[in-house]
Amino acid sequence: MTELLKKETKTYNAHKAELVGQSKGKFVLIKDDRIVGVFESEMDAAHQGYERFGNVPFLVKQVVEVEVPLDFTSSLLGV
Repeated sequence: MTELLKKETKTYNAHKAELVGQSKGKFVLIKDDRIVGVFESEMDAAHQGYERFGNVPFLVKQVVEVEVPLDFTSSLLGV
């Protein structure tokens, strides 16, 4: 997935400081190297992404100052 959204992640990182300053806590929709919009909810951003681009990869990310890693454990471990 990292390669799939490489342009979008690079765009987010390039604009992160201004996004945090203006839209902290909101959700940004990015397609390729373009910030499409900023939304109040993740669902609104995703809906707009599917409406505008269809079923193709685009990035919806919450604008946060510090990234918090998420860890998930599979229930299939040891199977």
